[in-house]
Amino acid sequence: MTVGNATTPPVQPKQFMKGRAEVAEIVYKDYKEMQRATFDVASQLGKWLLASLLLIHGGALFGLFTFLSELADKPEVLARYQLTVWWFVSGLMLTLFAGLCTWLNWSMHSDNYEAWANKAMLWDPDQWVGQSVHTWGVAVSYWGALILGILSSLCIVGGAYSTLNGNWVQSVATALV
Repeated sequence: MTVGNATTPPVQPKQFMKGRAEVAEIVYKDYKEMQRATFDVASQLGKWLLASLLLIHGGALFGLFTFLSELADKPEVLARYQLTVWWFVSGLMLTLFAGLCTWLNWSMHSDNYEAWANKAMLWDPDQWVGQSVHTWGVAVSYWGALILGILSSLCIVGGAYSTLNGNWVQSVATALV
């Protein structure tokens, strides 16, 4: 074909740069590496989350109990801080559940990567990456960890407010009656 003075070369058929076996090996190794990486992220993130929130709530309870020990002979004053204790205990429990959901989420990601790294694709040309083991569980554990972590953080705010305004529950109850 000639256009003006230029001629276009004939179109060559597309040739792949790597064979299927080489591509399968690359994909398999990538998924195995991602599986190892996500498991590492799971453990590091879980440790950080738990350590941070446990330190905050545990430190608050330690400080609160240290302060309240001096008021042991004044039950009416101690009663004002009862809700404060429950804020931080609730924060501890929510932290543990958030850490559990985080661990579950990343463990499910790791399981998915392991399933996707289908060994059979290395020798069987009819095989490719495997199916996801966890689908909706990944989303549920993600949102569970997120919501529980936020609730745990809000317990810090609630505990601080309750500490500064220890009689706010009684004042609200009195105002409502």
